[in-house]
Amino acid sequence: MARSKVSSTFKSSSPEDTARLARLFAGRLPGGCALFLEGPIGAGKTFFVRELAAALGAKKLPVSASFNLMRAYGGRLKLYHFDLFRAGEADMENIGLDEYLGRPDGITAVEWPGEGGELYAAARPLRLEFLLAGGDRRTIKAGAEGELAGLLAEIRKQWLKK
Repeated sequence: MARSKVSSTFKSSSPEDTARLARLFAGRLPGGCALFLEGPIGAGKTFFVRELAAALGAKKLPVSASFNLMRAYGGRLKLYHFDLFRAGEADMENIGLDEYLGRPDGITAVEWPGEGGELYAAARPLRLEFLLAGGDRRTIKAGAEGELAGLLAEIRKQWLKK
């Protein structure tokens, strides 16, 4: 039986819109979920992760982790934030990402996931692509399959209610 796949596009006209989207995700994401965030520098990936952490109840909020491959933040669920911008292929097996993917006590957010190959095989992440759309506007494309497809559809419905 084929797994259901869902994709959605969210149009953000401001940082406040992007923060609202992060809060919608935080309210629905289950422990063990992985988010893979892609897009150019400055597109809002780290901002989204920071707002996600805040909505999960983290006291300390993420900043760009480009000089730290991983940081953990506490809250209703822990947030394991990986920024792999500077990680090379040889680093992928040594950073321990596979130890965090699927952990039921938290959500793993991976910026710049690149090609993880076998490492990502079991993750089945919810993928978010952040695109610059001029000024503070962003287009955020999301894709998920399986049980996360239903979650993404629910978030889309809430988003449209504004």
